[in-house]
Amino acid sequence: MNDSYRYLPLNSKQRQIRLVTLEPGNWSDPICCTSEARSLDGNPTYDALSYVWGDANNRRPIQLDDSRFEVTENLWTALRRLRDPNIRRVLWIDAQGEDMEVSETGLKSASASRVCEMLEILGADKHFYELPCFVTGDGDRAEITEEYSEHFKAFRKLVDLPWWRRIWVIQEMVLPKNVKFLYSSEEFSYRTLRSVVQGLQVHGTTCCKQYRYTLRAEAFDPILSFQEHAEPMVSTRETWNHQTPVTLFRLRRLFSAFQATEKRDLFYALLGLVTSWGASTPLYPDYGIHLRESATQAVFKCISKHGGLDFLQGESFFRRQEDTPTWIPDAHFTSVPSQWVIVEQRRLRIYSGFSASASISQDTSQLSVTANGTLICQSLMVDKIDKVGPVSEPLEHFEEAPDVFRQWMDMIGLGIRDWPEKPPPEGSINDVFWKTILNDSVELDTSESPFYRRTKDEDYVALRGLWEMFLGPLGQILTATLPLSVESYDEVMSKAPGTVYHLLVCLWQRRMFITERGWIGLAPQQASPVDEIHILLGAPSPFILRPLDGTSKEKDQAEMLPFYTVVGNGYLHNIMSGEAFKGDQKENIRDIALH
Repeated sequence: MNDSYRYLPLNSKQRQIRLVTLEPGNWSDPICCTSEARSLDGNPTYDALSYVWGDANNRRPIQLDDSRFEVTENLWTALRRLRDPNIRRVLWIDAQGEDMEVSETGLKSASASRVCEMLEILGADKHFYELPCFVTGDGDRAEITEEYSEHFKAFRKLVDLPWWRRIWVIQEMVLPKNVKFLYSSEEFSYRTLRSVVQGLQVHGTTCCKQYRYTLRAEAFDPILSFQEHAEPMVSTRETWNHQTPVTLFRLRRLFSAFQATEKRDLFYALLGLVTSWGASTPLYPDYGIHLRESATQAVFKCISKHGGLDFLQGESFFRRQEDTPTWIPDAHFTSVPSQWVIVEQRRLRIYSGFSASASISQDTSQLSVTANGTLICQSLMVDKIDKVGPVSEPLEHFEEAPDVFRQWMDMIGLGIRDWPEKPPPEGSINDVFWKTILNDSVELDTSESPFYRRTKDEDYVALRGLWEMFLGPLGQILTATLPLSVESYDEVMSKAPGTVYHLLVCLWQRRMFITERGWIGLAPQQASPVDEIHILLGAPSPFILRPLDGTSKEKDQAEMLPFYTVVGNGYLHNIMSGEAFKGDQKENIRDIALH
């Protein structure tokens, strides 16, 4: 390995960094480099190389300071690609993630060329149906033209590269004056990347949204994955260029799909981009403390600034039990599947339009975290769960979705034909049901906030039409189950893609519940009849909390607080706009302890 090589020590007081000078050479020549420590105070000129380390066992030799030095094949290939035949090149080299699989460095020039062509097409300011890569196929589903089939395969390889998902690359994307992407034999500019992001934002969320929803997975998935990772990078870089204040709260929400080998870096890697800490002191990285403590410090820093607990919204079923307090959602301290992040980000957009806590924030003088990570906060308990229905899993088992609806309807006393032609009276059980499964929201055709509006009569008509399509093959026969065939799925996606997509966002891994008062809502999959519905002050949506035996003395030895674990946040009809605080209900606000 590199046992014989010794790195030059760096002087932190002089703000030194280590730079590597890449000697000139042709493609097949051995790679020769020298290294030196330089102070940032001297404003050294260099190019910053960001790459994924790759397989640590797959190494190639180079010459560094007249010694043999082994590097991963990813870096070896990058150095060959960057080397100039005639002049030296000074580099600052940063590797992203030692546990990642090796990137595909042997791509053929033809494949890389197709990627660049694909980026140019997607970055054109045109409607989706005007792009040469798409055509409307059978059943009104949008298809990839045969000519561009290989282009999308190459594009998929680009967006699947681990580099896009590493949290440390964000600052390398945002901070430099100029950014250029090298991909095999090709290269493209930041301007090209920004054009693709902006084109997909403008057309994909407005005029061409329905067309985009009808795309089959071969095109829909890589485009969605590209947006998921490139869009927040571009947004943050543009924000920086316009000197708009950037908070840790905003950055963590934007980059919840990104990953880190060291989980506390999900916050620490963003600290250099924060430009606004408000009245609070900045957060500083501390690798000497346990993950539980570092995550608790970072999340509490985000919620204590303004007394709002909206930062605690999110799912909690990807964690290991011992990792962090239950009041910290998974996305803040662990790697969450990309598909789930996409759904959760859209749910957060929906919830941002509600005001369950009636704009009442936490008393920041009372909001606190104890030494063992217990959160002391203010809450209004509004009801208890009485019954829960089955879990909706439309992505894993789309064919079972209609039958889950049937079981939910049966639980609340409705039959599968209880969908009157005209919208049901407001407040009736039929009315509450259809609005609940839509989270009383419908997505707007816009790329700017607000992204959702409240439901209208026309939305009931559209949802009823979708339900009739589910029942179509069955006629008037009432059966025990309502399966959905592949053919029915294609028909549904072609006729009502926007409604189906919104239902996926609202209902994935959700279960319907009834409270002791007879109210109806949606809760995370872990919810059960032992749980309570609370409004944590400052949060736009209610939380499902599970009482723990005993009480907590964390706040004051003289005061006993009810103790809970957090199941997650959800939707409860009729309280999403602050109705729970009408009259003298504010008097029932209590301090509670969240484990």
